[in-house]
Amino acid sequence: MHPHTPFPRRHRVGAVLLTLACVAGLAACNRGPAGSEAQTAKTAEAAPVPRYDAKLSLVNNNGNLRYDGNVDSEAAKQAVIAALAHAYGAERVSGDLAVDPYARPATWAANLPKFATAFQQPGAAVSFQGQRIELSGQVAEADRAALLEQARTLYPGYAYTGLFEGVGAGPANAALAALDKQASAAEVVRALNQTPIAFEGDSARIAAASLDALGDAAKAIQAAPAQTRVEIYGPPGGGASEEEQALSKARAEAVKVLLVVNGVSPGAIETKAAGPDSGRGISFKLVK
Repeated sequence: MHPHTPFPRRHRVGAVLLTLACVAGLAACNRGPAGSEAQTAKTAEAAPVPRYDAKLSLVNNNGNLRYDGNVDSEAAKQAVIAALAHAYGAERVSGDLAVDPYARPATWAANLPKFATAFQQPGAAVSFQGQRIELSGQVAEADRAALLEQARTLYPGYAYTGLFEGVGAGPANAALAALDKQASAAEVVRALNQTPIAFEGDSARIAAASLDALGDAAKAIQAAPAQTRVEIYGPPGGGASEEEQALSKARAEAVKVLLVVNGVSPGAIETKAAGPDSGRGISFKLVK
């Protein structure tokens, strides 16, 4: 064919169709990775990476159980509620358990039915978080020992904190243990001021190791002469700024809450922020 002779029509049409097919093929190739990336991103968004441990708090209020916390799925939530209802009866269980996909699976949930059945002490409170179980509230020594044995059986290798600590070791503070049954209000306050109470970091959360001491402090206040009233001064944060004074008052309130939980009348306790020249710990003062 002469170089300047035009292609026959059928050849031109074939070339156009071939070109369009190549373009379409390239477009399909380009869409493939983009679609895959979008699907990968969607999958990653649908499966969040866990960031913290699931948590469950239980409070036995005269035989009625109150729960709260969070778990990683709706199935886990329903399993926890079913376990508690089986142990106490559905009509005696109430609370709120949030579902958060960022929570890690609750390793303690599998044996919760057996533990809940043993957790029948009015006034007691227990919390599960990760591989840590903390007992608080008003719990007799024998009940503490029984719960600790159950916890060790069902959850070997966990950390047992709060009132689990010091089980079988006797009173948490020698000064409180030495008080006579007829001790005066002034002697009770003096012993309270020899009871170390620690907090977790720069917060108003009482350290687990101090929960037992506060249980003994509550017993001492209840045994004091009638009409005894005390003031609690929270440890200062290192100065007199508004933030430090607020922390000081919050710490005093936290101590009061635990004393009340352990049986002290709320009217027997007042709380105040400490002055800038106060010591570093919680202090008690007799209200005359």
